[in-house]
Amino acid sequence: MRFAYLLPLLLTLHHSYAQTASKTTSAIDQVTIFLKGAQVTRSMQYTLTPGNNKVIFSAISPDVEEKSIQVKMEGNVTLLSVSYQPNFIREQQQREEIAALLKQQEDLDNKLAHEKGNLQVYTQEEAMLGKNQDIGGSTNGIKAADLKEVLDLQRQRLAEVLEKQLDIKQRIRLLEEEKLKISKQLAALHNQQQTATSDIILDVLSKTAATGKCTVSYLVKNAGWLPSYDIRVKDISHPLDITFKAKVFQQCGEVWNKVKLQLSTGNPDEGNVRPLLQPWYLRTYSSYDELSRVREIQRTLSSNEIKGRVTDERGSPLPGASIKVKGSTLGTVTDAGGYFDLPSTGREQTLVFSYIGYMSKEIPSSGGFLQVGLQVDERHLDEVVVVGYGVSGEGRLSGAEADTFEKKANVTRKASANTIPDVSEQYTPTTFYYDIPIPYTIEPDGKPYTVGVKELEVPASYEYYAVPKLQKAAFLVAGITDWESLNLLEGEASVFYEDTYLGKSLLDLQSSRDTLLISLGRDNQVSVSRTMEKDYSRKRFLGKNITVARAWNLSVKNNKQAPISITIQDQLPISSNAAMDISGISYGNGQLEESTQMLTWKMVLQPAAEEKQQLKYNVTYPRTAIVNID
Repeated sequence: MRFAYLLPLLLTLHHSYAQTASKTTSAIDQVTIFLKGAQVTRSMQYTLTPGNNKVIFSAISPDVEEKSIQVKMEGNVTLLSVSYQPNFIREQQQREEIAALLKQQEDLDNKLAHEKGNLQVYTQEEAMLGKNQDIGGSTNGIKAADLKEVLDLQRQRLAEVLEKQLDIKQRIRLLEEEKLKISKQLAALHNQQQTATSDIILDVLSKTAATGKCTVSYLVKNAGWLPSYDIRVKDISHPLDITFKAKVFQQCGEVWNKVKLQLSTGNPDEGNVRPLLQPWYLRTYSSYDELSRVREIQRTLSSNEIKGRVTDERGSPLPGASIKVKGSTLGTVTDAGGYFDLPSTGREQTLVFSYIGYMSKEIPSSGGFLQVGLQVDERHLDEVVVVGYGVSGEGRLSGAEADTFEKKANVTRKASANTIPDVSEQYTPTTFYYDIPIPYTIEPDGKPYTVGVKELEVPASYEYYAVPKLQKAAFLVAGITDWESLNLLEGEASVFYEDTYLGKSLLDLQSSRDTLLISLGRDNQVSVSRTMEKDYSRKRFLGKNITVARAWNLSVKNNKQAPISITIQDQLPISSNAAMDISGISYGNGQLEESTQMLTWKMVLQPAAEEKQQLKYNVTYPRTAIVNID
């Protein structure tokens, strides 16, 4: 009888401490977006019964870094464990569907190759029939009946060949249409994968019934932001108007719907441990050519931009692929055709190419065109087709020649009817944070969404620069002192001068010194020319040597209604061996840099004023040598 009383008691205890699952919808409260990656913070209200409970955050991004999950719970409860569980069943089904479609795509490629081969055969036969005009030979004649029979046969065969070609072209068209359908199915499956969800499961112990708020935060990789700017100048008597913006993008599989954003210049992927110097072991090279190749890896001709295309192993474009300059905030994404344009500083930089489902690749480059192929990450069988929009850049914002500007201060926020709401800025010794007051919606499509950060009105000094030997144009440059206090980042800039859009340029902070120089583009109201003085420029033969005399007339005219300051640069040739001699040098009131033989003239021109300078030099070299004097 004692067992009869004990059993109900055990059942009661078991019921009291059995696990209860609490699965309610959570909402995203805030997203902190890093230059690479983002931290998502979610919260929800929970209801617990006495004993063990499961609190489940459902519809979570499948891109969560499990080790980054942090949980905060209100109330007198004990958090026993935290687990992250992707929806493996759905993922496996999608992988199988993708694999089947890829097999169909491969079969279609084989059929297309076969049909195109047959078409080539019949095309060649058509050409042979067209050339076969010599019937009966050049000496022997042919009877009319025989000629008619031969022509009938040729005509019949040509008709058959043309009919075959039409049939093959029709089959090729149908195969290509079928292949396009499969590509669309693969794209749709990928989009479904992007919306695939995971769960964060919390095991919670509560002694009593309880309710409260639970907050969870986690890191996702496939997100980030890129700084960009609008730089506007009304004229050279007004300060600069700088609009600081962020291009935010994410492919994390969850919609950030009207959430509070915080932008951070930090990078959670960067190590925080101080570097340690390791032993330096010298190695030998088989030749100086090998050593030279190692030093000049991927070096191209100097350019103001890097262009390229990102594709998969088949050569198909990867739209929305991310390209970032390693160690910098500069970057972009590819357009629908996989193409990208990225402003370049001219220095060799390492570009990091990444795309969801593919292995990242690093390539050093200083300019030119890059053809980049990414390989599928075997851990993620994905066919990625996401529409993205890239940006293109032209020009450069340089930080050199900073010593020509006077100190300025008193940077103020621009106030206007369209001003960006005040953004709270936080600073730590290594990172800036920008709290965006307006909620934004960011879709998981990889497209860049523009977020306003701040607007500044910055005093600046203006000066023109010209190198007529290279380009017969004057470039307006704005100089900003104390630019570090603006908390700007290296990035792309759209330049507007006198209400005219001039194009893209680059805010180059790495080469800036005391003064940040911003190139505002060409000004056609300042005329610059460099012409050869023919009466002086000549070639003379003296014994075993040749002496070439050159004289260049430099002219600058100010067609503006305000005075301008302008710096003109040119150069003298430098002898590369003792057999060459440079003499007869004359450059007026210019300044010579001895180490580089660079010449500089600084001028202040009133409206409608013109100033001229002349550069002269003689070059003597052996008759047997070939020298490029001009």
